[in-house]
Amino acid sequence: MKISKSYSRLGTESAFVILSKAQKLVSEGKEIINLGIGQPDFKTPDHIISACKKALDDGHHGYTEPNGVLELRKGVSRYIHKHYKAQVNASRILITPGGKPTIFFTMMLLGEPGYEIIYPEPGFPIYESMINYSGAKPVPMFLKEQNDFSFKADEVLKLIKKIQN
Repeated sequence: MKISKSYSRLGTESAFVILSKAQKLVSEGKEIINLGIGQPDFKTPDHIISACKKALDDGHHGYTEPNGVLELRKGVSRYIHKHYKAQVNASRILITPGGKPTIFFTMMLLGEPGYEIIYPEPGFPIYESMINYSGAKPVPMFLKEQNDFSFKADEVLKLIKKIQN
């Protein structure tokens, strides 16, 4: 069987490397706050566990609508309105099982050989790998602690101008 050439562009998921190292340190008795994988460091609250069990007992399992359960999307719409005073119709809300599918689809949509994609660094560990996989060139936008790891529009514009030249 021949394997696709694009496979060679698929990097590793460094978040899991970090998780493994953090778990090893914990097993050695070290106190670790692991921010590498995005997994909370607290137990799932009991009311959520109970609601999940009830939903399963009530037959709510299996596939859902591709863009997420309507009731949840309506709840997100209400949340956005309450906290940001913006009206977003539930039909325009997409619920995904985590960030990676969204990042992957975005990189596949926007990236191709000859393109460059700016990504935040430090940032989600899979950004660079997914950009490489798309065939585009990853261009890091370094976020600095003294700027609270945020960026200003002029920094992005400088990177865009650098890419265009």
